[in-house]
Amino acid sequence: MHARNVDGPRIVTVSHFYPAHGGGLEKVAEKIVGGLAERGFRICWFSSDTDGEPASGSGNVTTVPVPTSNIVERLTQLPYPIWSPTALPRLWREIGNADVLHVHEHLYFPSILAVVVARIRRRPVVITQHMGALTLGSRISTWAYEAGARILGKLLFPAASRSVFISHNVRKFFGRQASPRAQLIHNGVDTHLFMPASATERMDIRTSLKMPTDRKVILFVGRFVRKKGLHRVVDLATRFPNVLWVLVGSGPEEPKDPPSNVLVAGRIEHEQLSRYYLAADLLILPSAGEGFPLVVQEALCCGTGVLSTDEVATACPDATDLIRFRPVPRMHDDAAGWESALREVLETPGYLDDEARRLRALRARELWSWEHCVSEYAELFRDVTGYH
Repeated sequence: MHARNVDGPRIVTVSHFYPAHGGGLEKVAEKIVGGLAERGFRICWFSSDTDGEPASGSGNVTTVPVPTSNIVERLTQLPYPIWSPTALPRLWREIGNADVLHVHEHLYFPSILAVVVARIRRRPVVITQHMGALTLGSRISTWAYEAGARILGKLLFPAASRSVFISHNVRKFFGRQASPRAQLIHNGVDTHLFMPASATERMDIRTSLKMPTDRKVILFVGRFVRKKGLHRVVDLATRFPNVLWVLVGSGPEEPKDPPSNVLVAGRIEHEQLSRYYLAADLLILPSAGEGFPLVVQEALCCGTGVLSTDEVATACPDATDLIRFRPVPRMHDDAAGWESALREVLETPGYLDDEARRLRALRARELWSWEHCVSEYAELFRDVTGYH
């Protein structure tokens, strides 16, 4: 056991990208790193140099951007960075000087490399697993991914002192429900930023964003890639011409010639996202391979309705009744099913009205906060490292 140190444990954090890449996982990593740094933990954060480093408000955080080839994502849209071997000496040294290694997502090459180094250097490992099932372009590729992810999980999770799963369905996918070294920690939400507003305030926000106040507004937030189901959203827009569809994000599948009722807002700073949730009647996310997307939690904390998949709806059982859902899209695009589900949401009284928004936001804000999430991680790391 370590002697007490006022500076707190030393952590090496590994994520495949920094938050500027645009994914929810990276934003979660940033929140955990920042929250732990405020509590006195010292963090050395390794990630790919494909994007800008996050600004740190604490002297307790050191970022190490690693020279990286991102050819896999450019060719396939699957984010899978390949780190340069030049990262190994610094990674070896920093993990050896740390009290614990924390990796986000077990499947990525940087994570595997870091876990191997930590085991050789006899440092405890904590793995946070964000993703479980994933539907790819064919049954063979989907089967190969799921088999490979589970096999790798059987190798890496037992090698970790603790494995953290962000949702019930991700833990179930890997069969770790009964493991004493596996636990569930839902991602937090900045409830000071993502909060409900009155109907009048929402209409004022729409006006400021140049959105009509007399039409339904449906919002998509996420990477513009096939996995997120953006192509389904654009198809649905043609079936609901009287609805304004707002697409927030960026990526290789950005619509080049969208229908006239589609507004491509592009990438929006995270601090401004709450205005889009408040302006919208509904967030739609017809994606596959999700844990529990941060955008869903943020939307619900603003009171916005959500139409997504059963995978998302069951990720946090306490929030299932807040979400409307369809089965996860598999090998074909279930356009008729999504059209029917959306029509039911839009035409059924109650789910999108002001009172439903207020109650939904109240429930969601009671369930999730970053303060609670980071506190759980702080307790976990103190337990693993022996700092108290």
